[in-house]
Amino acid sequence: MLKVSCILTSYNRPVMISDAISSVLNQSYPHWELFIVDDHSNQETQDVLHAFACMDARIHIIQSGVSEADRRKTTRYATCINMAIPRLTGDLVTYLTDDDIYYPERFEKMVEVFEANEHIHIVYGKQCFAVMVEDGQIHRSGIRPLVGITRDPVLNIDHNSIMHRKSCFRLVHRWNDDPAIWAWADAVFFEQLAAHWDFHPVDYVTDEHRHHPNSIQAKHNRQEKVYVGITENALNNSNNRVRFDDLLERLFRKKQ
Repeated sequence: MLKVSCILTSYNRPVMISDAISSVLNQSYPHWELFIVDDHSNQETQDVLHAFACMDARIHIIQSGVSEADRRKTTRYATCINMAIPRLTGDLVTYLTDDDIYYPERFEKMVEVFEANEHIHIVYGKQCFAVMVEDGQIHRSGIRPLVGITRDPVLNIDHNSIMHRKSCFRLVHRWNDDPAIWAWADAVFFEQLAAHWDFHPVDYVTDEHRHHPNSIQAKHNRQEKVYVGITENALNNSNNRVRFDDLLERLFRKKQ
């Protein structure tokens, strides 16, 4: 039985991360481990994390211990992911952010593909894209469609929707955490994977990406300079922002 290693990055979202962790605990497939890499969150968030870790031995917490002076010098979620990679003991690797959730059969459906196809190294699923406002309620949602077997994952596949074999790290060793790519470090990692392997679709809605005022993508769309090292080229990269906004409109237009 293949073991799934999930890396969940955390920073100061005590309410939303409870939903994220619960979505892993509620998986129909039981053979997994969860590494929560917390980027020196406030005490409320850390209390939530430790309460979950005490409930289930499959949950492990890594504290980054980053100083405030160093926090904005790298793309933090990529840095945190890199901290977990050497500790993974699973056969398959997947990712989750602290404001998103998995759907219950995600691991099961994806593992089935890997077990039946030794040549497949990467899979991805459909994604429910939800827009939330300050009250925590979902006001709009749409489904990000599959694009078939592809080597063009950028803007077609999300951070939370993929799973890959751990052996991929033999060729792509880590995530690039250069601050110049803070809004699309996942896209850069995907491009590195796609240089070697196809992304294979799983016809199942695997996860829910929650777009809210404090999400990384929302900050990017507002052109907030959240990392001191970000380059002017990255800050003014309107092409990615426009394409992302167009994706939102297409998803919601289809639902209507």
